[in-house]
Formats: sequence, structure tokens, C-alpha cells
Amino acid sequence: MSIGKRMVEKRSGRQSADNAEHTKEQILCAAAALFCEKGYDKVSVREISERAGVSHGLIRHHFGAKQLVWERICDGVHQEFGQILERLVSEMDPSMLANVRLYTLMSRLTATLLLDPRPCQLMAGAVRENTELFDYLKDHPAAMVMPIEQALKEAQDAGFMRDSSVEELKWMMIVHLDAATTLTPMLLETFGEDKSLALYRHWLMYCRSLGSMLGIEHDSFPHPATLEESAIERICGLSC
Repeated sequence: MSIGKRMVEKRSGRQSADNAEHTKEQILCAAAALFCEKGYDKVSVREISERAGVSHGLIRHHFGAKQLVWERICDGVHQEFGQILERLVSEMDPSMLANVRLYTLMSRLTATLLLDPRPCQLMAGAVRENTELFDYLKDHPAAMVMPIEQALKEAQDAGFMRDSSVEELKWMMIVHLDAATTLTPMLLETFGEDKSLALYRHWLMYCRSLGSMLGIEHDSFPHPATLEESAIERICGLSC
């Protein structure tokens, strides 16, 4: 075989691999949007294929069953969730008091997830309907939440939230995130018709609750004027 022919075949192989990755990304984006909109159980593989503009068989070829598509999306979200926590920790002043450190970590994480509710929609929608999917979420590496565990331990060593667990801390955050996503009309009725401002006020309510548990006076702690100022860049595990 000539050198030229080998080069053409090699280039063609790269293009095929790139095309396959692009197709997978299309499928994942389409599926993520549908899962967020309708919930896991109400979405069919055929709907995903129509939204992605690919054949039903191509989804089976790349991923197999619908649950494997969902798991792949969740893997991406979990990976970026861990990166977000790492970044939040890296941006904190090491001299912060332990209670302020935990407060800052959780309040900024919650602000970030309020601005991009898709991870909460994706996971809450599946967990409501399918215990097998909940088991998959539960089995993700504990290292992902290690920064929260560490911050809570330091706060407890300093005398704060000694009777609380990481699970309770996560539950408190998830309740606020899910309410903002699933009860939008009530959110607007409570905090005003401007959704951005309503989300901000909802977040401040979460911050007051968390702050009281950590011995932080709400008025003594500076707050940004918008959610965007407290959040970091949106989660890209759902990159479309």
C-alpha cells in the first residue's frame, strides 16, 4: 500500500471517529433536554432520535438502552459538579472561619444550580419515577461531595451544626432547588413576577436559613446584588 493511500485512510478514520463523537453529543443533548422537560419515564428512544435528527438504530448502536443514555448524561453532570466544588473551594480565602467557609461553599453552589436548573430537573425527574435510577445516583463516588463533608466537619469541630449530616445539608439544598424549578407560579406569587429577582429572593431565604444554623447574622454578611455575582459559570455537563 502506498504512503499516500495510508494517509488518506488514516485521515478518513479520524473523520469517522469525529463524526461518531459529534453524533453521540447530539443524542445526549437531545435526550437531556427531553428528560428535563418530561421526566425519564415519559421519554422514548424514538422521541430522542427525532429530537437529535438521527435514526432510532443509531442510538441503540452508540448507547444501547435508554437508561444508558441517561447514565451517560448523569456521569457528565457529576463530573462537572465535582469540578465546580473544587473551584469554589479554590476561590475561598483560607483564613475564613469554618462556619463562614461552609456557608460560602453551600450558598454559592446553590446560586449556581438555581441559575441552571437542568441537573436538578434531570435527577429529580428520574428519582421520582424510578428507584433503579436513584440507586445509580446514590452509588456515585463519595469523593464528589468530599469538599462539602470536609467543610461540614470543620464547622462541627468549631461548634456549629453538630447534629447535622452531609445528607441533611444536601437535602436542604435540593428542596430549595426543586421548589424553584417545579413550583414556578408559586415562586413568582411569593417573590414577584420578575423571575430573576424572584430566584434571587428565594436564594436569600435559603441563605438566611443556612446562616442561622451556622451562627451567621444575615445582615452582618455581605451579599451580592444578583445571583450571577455569587454563582460560577454554568454547569457544562449539559453543554447544549
